[in-house]
Amino acid sequence: MIHAQLVLLFPQWQGSGSNKNLYHGVKLIRDRLLKGIEFAEIGVSLEEELVKEKEIIGYRYIYDQLKEAAAMLEQKRPQRVFLIGGDCGTELAPVSYLNRRLKGDLFVLWFDAHGDLNTPESSPSKAFHGMPLRFLLGEGEKSILDLCFSTLLPVQLALVGGRDLDRAEVDYLEEKNITTLTVEQIRWGKRDFSFIRERGFSNIYIHLDLDVLDPEMFPHVMLPSPGGFDLKLLLRTFEMLRRNYHVAGYSIQEYSPREEGGLEQLRELVDFGLKLPAFS
Repeated sequence: MIHAQLVLLFPQWQGSGSNKNLYHGVKLIRDRLLKGIEFAEIGVSLEEELVKEKEIIGYRYIYDQLKEAAAMLEQKRPQRVFLIGGDCGTELAPVSYLNRRLKGDLFVLWFDAHGDLNTPESSPSKAFHGMPLRFLLGEGEKSILDLCFSTLLPVQLALVGGRDLDRAEVDYLEEKNITTLTVEQIRWGKRDFSFIRERGFSNIYIHLDLDVLDPEMFPHVMLPSPGGFDLKLLLRTFEMLRRNYHVAGYSIQEYSPREEGGLEQLRELVDFGLKLPAFS
């Protein structure tokens, strides 16, 4: 059976290290903001011991959970995915699935303070949430790549709001000529998103790591970085994208709540995903 939209909860925390707050963040969104909403959820282990294998901390859990997510997408075959994830490593299954479903007509907007472009070898931390975009581009541990439905090309990607990048990530962005947009460029109208259609894409996927927001207004993240979006500018940007492109997928990632804070801001971001227009 083909589902129009799948709301997918994937509370993976192992990609961020030993802090389980991202797991609890997904559960808090579920309990407070998804009442009456039908969703599917990936089972995530709460075992404490994370062993580094294949240069990835928590590899075994990440592999098994990705395998479950890929099987669920294969079974449900949604036209759109709204992902509420723990760490950014949860993006591999939905993005690669939608890219395959749309036969490569998918442009990915990666709203994130960080690049997520390390390989297991280049990563200073060996934490998987710093690697998913590089994996989506087809580089990384083969056993994980084999679970993905497809890979992206650099022309299918823009990093938006990135400002805390490792040297290896900067080098990779330059080498592959990947588009980057800063918060200031968007705030002052110096860059728009018309280049997406100019490249021939009509479908987009919006990845939202909450650390792209300025920590002064939204501190509920693991790795805060000054100089981010304010919520009004971010929502205005999303609405503009919704008016001009078909949003095939959208995610909210890395909510690390402090005493259940940040839910009011999140309500607007969750509502954006729940109220995307129906398929024609």
